[in-house]
Amino acid sequence: MEISRRRKDRKTTSLDTDQHSSSPPLLPMDLMMDIFSRLSLIKSTAICRCVSKQWGYVLGHPDFRDLRLTRSQARPRLLFACFGGNKLFFLSSPQPQSTDEMFAADHHMSFSFPRPVKEVSTSVGGFVCVSFSGYQSGRKFMAAESVVCNPSTGQSLIIPRMKTTKRTGMIRFFGYDGNGNERATWRMAECGIPCASSRDRQNICINGVIYYIELVSDGGRDGMIICFDVTSEKFSSVEFARDLNPVRRNYPGWLLDFNGKLALVPSGSLYVTSKSIVMWVLQDSEWSKLVYILPPMWKAVVGPEECLEIIGVTGPNEFVMSPRYSSDPFHVYYCDFEKETVTRVVIQGMGAFGSGRRYSVRTCLNHVEDLKRMEL
Repeated sequence: MEISRRRKDRKTTSLDTDQHSSSPPLLPMDLMMDIFSRLSLIKSTAICRCVSKQWGYVLGHPDFRDLRLTRSQARPRLLFACFGGNKLFFLSSPQPQSTDEMFAADHHMSFSFPRPVKEVSTSVGGFVCVSFSGYQSGRKFMAAESVVCNPSTGQSLIIPRMKTTKRTGMIRFFGYDGNGNERATWRMAECGIPCASSRDRQNICINGVIYYIELVSDGGRDGMIICFDVTSEKFSSVEFARDLNPVRRNYPGWLLDFNGKLALVPSGSLYVTSKSIVMWVLQDSEWSKLVYILPPMWKAVVGPEECLEIIGVTGPNEFVMSPRYSSDPFHVYYCDFEKETVTRVVIQGMGAFGSGRRYSVRTCLNHVEDLKRMEL
């Protein structure tokens, strides 16, 4: 009788758990959320969610996602998107608080696509846009496609194709308006600015405005920067400074977020032989030219075969640079022009998923981890 009673009690407890699987756990929600938010992202979302339905309830709760995002914004990370052929790997590491550090990159998610990856955008609010080239299918030309990926959750979302009269399809830009409470909708925004087609349109989103370079030849205007306010869906344009025109340089330049202002670097690559960085900063529709002389120790720190790009700034006088291709170990460089120092930060583990292959790398500064699911 005693054995039978124990089995009956065990069965009743199991049923009660299943019936209340969607209810909050016995421990206080605030306490469990605080504990989970201190774990690494991979452990908290992938492993802990599988432990029990109650843990899954906590990890899927909107309050937990908000708490995780708030803490991630306080300590943003470096995001590395490694791509080659049809493969795409996302890794990240803590963003150095001081530059005299060494980090191991955490593997987030891997994606395999039916077509080769053409380009990967910078991280925008924790999301990344992946683009593919258009292709020929029999007699029909298939327009270029794009996929939005969340490296923190592994979710990917295909951007719907839109009808166009151009054979080459549409060129898409990735930005945000800061309002994440409304469900995404797709609308056609009319552009009142006459713009000819250009092959390379490097773009950036700063404070809800998308900027991109448009190379045109119309009435003596050789080029300009198009500005699109995502919230108002209005276009405007800014002409280049006379000494800045990228057509004369035969290179479109590289756009940067310079402490909340739009900046353009005419030369997109840096080498050990480079001597300076020339930057144009836009403020109140006027361009200001800044010239930064690389410190003497530049040649002693940067590798002889490194091809670097500026990925952002951490202050008025410190630039962050990263190689364009994968290596193990991988290096990120911090150049402080006020202190005249160049520091190399070692990122280990970048080659763990490449199987010896060399991948293109897009390094993103100030990446945040957002667990929100994407919907259309």
